[in-house]
Amino acid sequence: MIKLKYAQPLTQSPAPDETPTPAMFSLHPQGEPAMTATTAERLKAMENALRLRLQPPVTITCNPHRIGKSSCVSVHLEDNRGKRADILLTQEGRAGLPLDHEFDSPRWHVNVPDAADMVFLTLWLNNVFPS
Repeated sequence: MIKLKYAQPLTQSPAPDETPTPAMFSLHPQGEPAMTATTAERLKAMENALRLRLQPPVTITCNPHRIGKSSCVSVHLEDNRGKRADILLTQEGRAGLPLDHEFDSPRWHVNVPDAADMVFLTLWLNNVFPS
C-alpha cells in the first residue's frame, strides 16, 4: 500500500491591497500550505457534496490525460453501492471550482492554474474519505 503525505492547508485572508494570485494553494518549500477563504469555502462545498453522494468506503481512481494542450487528471470516486462522482481537473492557468448548482451533475469540472495545484488538489480529494 502506498501512503502519500498530505498537509491540511490553513485558511488565510489576503490583505485588501494584495493582488490575488492565480494559484489555488500557497505551496512554499518550507512552511504550511495555505488557501484563501474563498477557496476554503468552495472546497468545503465540494466535500459536503461528495459526502452527501458517497458512503465510505470509497475507491478513488486517478487517470492522467491530455486534452489538446491541457494536462488533466480524471478522478473517479465510487462507493460500494455503485454511487459515483467524476471530477476532471484541468490545468488551465486559472482556478475554478464548481458552484453549488453544478454538484447535481455526475461530472464536475475543476480548473487549476498549474501542476502543483493539480497534485495538491488530488491529495485533498484523497483525504476526503481517508482509508
